[in-house]
Amino acid sequence: MIMTRTFIMYSHGTTDDFNIDHLYESGRIDVICRCVLGALWVSEAMRKDTQIIVILNSGKRPPVSIKFDGNKMIGIEPSERSIALVIKKSLNTVKDKEWTNVQTGISVSRKSFQDLIKEAKNIFILSVKGSQTTSLKVENPTFVLGDNKGIPKNEESFALRKGERISLGSRTYLASSIVSTVHWLLDQ
Repeated sequence: MIMTRTFIMYSHGTTDDFNIDHLYESGRIDVICRCVLGALWVSEAMRKDTQIIVILNSGKRPPVSIKFDGNKMIGIEPSERSIALVIKKSLNTVKDKEWTNVQTGISVSRKSFQDLIKEAKNIFILSVKGSQTTSLKVENPTFVLGDNKGIPKNEESFALRKGERISLGSRTYLASSIVSTVHWLLDQ
């Protein structure tokens, strides 16, 4: 049985249609794309032990949760544009809170951040305010992080009911760098 690393990313990304050539202006879809890339790719290989779920929480019809499963994904190039195209496709596919297949290894639902936290186990909320860690040894961990605007206080408080805050240092890093650092710690 493969041990799974899960990342849940709270994002202020839009659920509205967006311009693929202006990801920065679309609720920072670019940040989401970089986090997905950091979570799932090592050089030219796919991490089979990782999944990342991003929750888009702005626009006309939030939330939209998109799950990328490295153990099943095929046919996706490791580029922001490729990930953004899948996000656009997901926005046109989403129906309800049940996971709907978008393409192999990628599914979408209307599950909220709190729905996902309720289903998760071994939760670690990545925050500068957490207990500093330099090693991680846990089976099937779930790491919770926010985009450039962070996780709203009420959502973080909800996650803390099931998990604990950990910190990778006293500085605030890019979300994609945090994902890479967590992988590095787990790979040791």
